[in-house]
Amino acid sequence: MEKETLEEKLRGLAFRKQTSYRKAISRSGLQHLGPPQPSLPPVSNGPNKDLRTFVDWTENAVNGDHLWMETSCSGELCYLGEDTCLLKTKSAPRRKCAACKIVVHTGCIEQLEKRQHVFSSSSLRQQNILRHHWVHRRRQEGKCRQCGKSFQQKFFHSKEIIAISCSWCKQAFHNKVTCFMLHQIEEPCSLGAHAGVIVPPSWIIKVRKPQNSARRKKRTSFKRRTSKKGLDESKWRPFMLKPLPSPLMKPILVFVNPKSGGNQGAKVLQMFMWILNPRQVFDLSQGGLREALELYRKVPNLRILACGGDGTVGWILSTLDELQMNPQPPVAVLPLGTGNDLARTLNWGGGYTDEPVSKVLCHVEDGSVVQLDRWNLLVENSAVQPEEGTQKLPLNVFNNYFSLGFDAHVTLEFHESREANPEKFNSRFRNKMFYAGAAFSDFLQRSSRDLSKHVRVVCDGTDLTPKIQELKFQCIVFLNIPRYCAGTMPWGNTGDHRDFEPQRHDDGCIEVIGFTMASLAALQVGGHGERLHQCREVILTTFKTVPVQVDGEPCRLAPSTLRISLRNQANMVQKSKRRTSVPLLNDPHAVPDRLRLRVNRISLQEYDRLQYDKERLRDISIPVGIVVVRGDCDLETCRLYIDRLQEASSCLSSPSFSALLLLSSFLLCFSLPAAPSLHPLFIDHKLQWECRDLHQAPSTGHRVHYQVYDFWVSFCRKSLVIISFEAICYIYNISKSLYNA
Repeated sequence: MEKETLEEKLRGLAFRKQTSYRKAISRSGLQHLGPPQPSLPPVSNGPNKDLRTFVDWTENAVNGDHLWMETSCSGELCYLGEDTCLLKTKSAPRRKCAACKIVVHTGCIEQLEKRQHVFSSSSLRQQNILRHHWVHRRRQEGKCRQCGKSFQQKFFHSKEIIAISCSWCKQAFHNKVTCFMLHQIEEPCSLGAHAGVIVPPSWIIKVRKPQNSARRKKRTSFKRRTSKKGLDESKWRPFMLKPLPSPLMKPILVFVNPKSGGNQGAKVLQMFMWILNPRQVFDLSQGGLREALELYRKVPNLRILACGGDGTVGWILSTLDELQMNPQPPVAVLPLGTGNDLARTLNWGGGYTDEPVSKVLCHVEDGSVVQLDRWNLLVENSAVQPEEGTQKLPLNVFNNYFSLGFDAHVTLEFHESREANPEKFNSRFRNKMFYAGAAFSDFLQRSSRDLSKHVRVVCDGTDLTPKIQELKFQCIVFLNIPRYCAGTMPWGNTGDHRDFEPQRHDDGCIEVIGFTMASLAALQVGGHGERLHQCREVILTTFKTVPVQVDGEPCRLAPSTLRISLRNQANMVQKSKRRTSVPLLNDPHAVPDRLRLRVNRISLQEYDRLQYDKERLRDISIPVGIVVVRGDCDLETCRLYIDRLQEASSCLSSPSFSALLLLSSFLLCFSLPAAPSLHPLFIDHKLQWECRDLHQAPSTGHRVHYQVYDFWVSFCRKSLVIISFEAICYIYNISKSLYNA
């Protein structure tokens, strides 16, 4: 009789049809899988004003609240099913929970059960066992944990529940008695593959508000003194953390700037909320950076992941300085900005390329901790102040670089234009086109040609002003990291230079580099600037208002004296490069000299849906091109080739590709050395390419502006590319029209 009863219990896990075992289902959060309730109050189809879209850290926080995000899943069935759903239509608005990925009609949300608990409601840790949070799925990727078979994929939206999965550990089972067992309902959850970085709900404890003073008077004097120190209402916080130290745990605190990288930040925020505990993922647009760090400051082995640009990283590092956390948690970077020079330095790449966040978390967990020098900027204003210019820098500390001159002027023009018309700067390509146009304009106007006459630079007691005036630098950079200006390396390789050491971001020295217009253009093809000094302290004096930038934040600085000195060193996470396999290295025939790799493109959504079906992935992917790499090339180098191929493909498909190509050619013309037997490449006003003899003057049909003609005379014998003034004007008008459209 017991055997038959057990079989009946196992059959009862077809939750939509059976009515038994409601108590066990209720304990596991599976009430929605049970039978429909007989009567439900009518609910309107309009939007719910109380929908929670972000994590609530107030005293009114409810354990298990869903995080409802807007979704485009208009055709997906409501999670409640046909029997319980109040709005039996496909056109009704829907919301998707970022934490458990269920889609529900907006009008049905009130009938939905709570999701998994993400914190503890008791100050006494009564139990540390975390249960699974089972959710039924009508679509599921991967394979069943029990039988190992793939889940059935439906071409259309199916009403049948094919899988039961845990929103914590991501284990999934077929909705069959033979795969999903009854004992698994109450089984403890291991938190899955990322258990080492997920903050368990038992660590986060909601604290009761302290009692008022009238009730405290009834207590003994000892308790009153304790309450004054520890339970002061002004210092009371609704939540606290009680971590359990473990050498195997490296909890990751994630900060996301949703405004970075177009719409990438918002997507990344939702993906991290799905993988991790939502209470360890913070939206910086909602504030609370300082409060979050204070809450997690006592968590051992804590690591921080900054999702944004270099400015987001600097913001987090400055807040860590203010809190004086000891030890200071190391910071990793997921680059979502435009330049991302710090992320490139730490091997995180120049931008987020839709890599699965699961791999990102593994890299953060396995990455090595390195030091990053941080530098103070102390400004002393001059006695005589002009009408224009500010007396205060946008930042008093920099991590990447501080510069003045040509590059700062271009950045300032971009910043002012974006502040005036933010809607016109909504893509990286348009931003780069504007940078190129602003650089052309600044070059023709020669706004920074007299910079060397109005500055004085002293490095560790050595006056560099005579050399700066002799070489007539139009840009001076004080560099802390090897990367600058979206990935270039202005210090270069000092292996052949005995006076300077190789550049490091943890040696307590800052590199001083000067640029002419020719050396600035040479950066794009692997060149470097004029190395001036490696020092520990700089005194910079400006005698007129000049454009400056601090880690990409520009301003016009009035005449002043700046002192640059070492502030401290921050802990950063450097992405570890994967080692290639060793067994075949002894076989000379195993690794070919060259490999031709066909590159196809696929969206992140399609990859998540079909990552276990390689044939389908290959069929629906879009060909991009072919890259040729060395046979022993590692994955990081292959990625660089693929990034270049993808950039070239996107540019070729753009109507402004010809303009971008000519802009790049104009920048290259300063640095390409010419052999005596080669002819320069001439670009006329009709945007046609033509080879000309080096000694042949431009024809009458190609009138040359005097500045461009001077350039042609000076650099004709050193360059391969010549461009007419009409072509410059045409290109500049194209780039300008992109922002006036």
